[in-house]
Amino acid sequence: MLPDFTVEGFLPPGRFSVTMEEAQDLLVSSPLFHPSGRRTTLWNGLQEYLDRFGVLEDTYAERLQGRSLVHRVWLGGSFVSAKAEPRNIDATVFVDVTAEAAVKGNPGSKWLTSAFKSREQILRNFGVSPLRVGYRPVASAFDLQSITEDDRTYFMQRGIWDDWWQRCRLPDGGDPAPSEASAVPVRGYLEVRL
Repeated sequence: MLPDFTVEGFLPPGRFSVTMEEAQDLLVSSPLFHPSGRRTTLWNGLQEYLDRFGVLEDTYAERLQGRSLVHRVWLGGSFVSAKAEPRNIDATVFVDVTAEAAVKGNPGSKWLTSAFKSREQILRNFGVSPLRVGYRPVASAFDLQSITEDDRTYFMQRGIWDDWWQRCRLPDGGDPAPSEASAVPVRGYLEVRL
């Protein structure tokens, strides 16, 4: 069961794993947001954005051999808060690099690049501000001798976004950019399982 929003309007610190339906129930369908048409519009945009990956998965199912292009999506920012009218949906999209390689170069696969190339255009078209992380399953995070440079990059990117989605600007507005003072985790985010 997901926790309630805190008095500050955020989830408690941490990553909460949910299905798409559970995320919609919490962030769109909740009685807290009934007066908000904006949240429904943004959610529909997110679904349309993710559906484009689904079309590629359907088209190239044989090449993908059961893999999904999008492994997980982390949702953070004001959409994952009690704010009634957020501007957009901030999302970290974990793209399976093996699945991506199997599809690249085929008709329609340009989406794998354009989905992240112009964040402003994606924001205008879908209401989503996406950030890409190349997902790669790593057998063991403890055997440092066998971790490749690509594995290290993946772990670093994953850690960066885990840290970022738990931060919040200081209430006095004195830190417009990330700072040491705003580094303490104060809010949670959602990991959406597709």
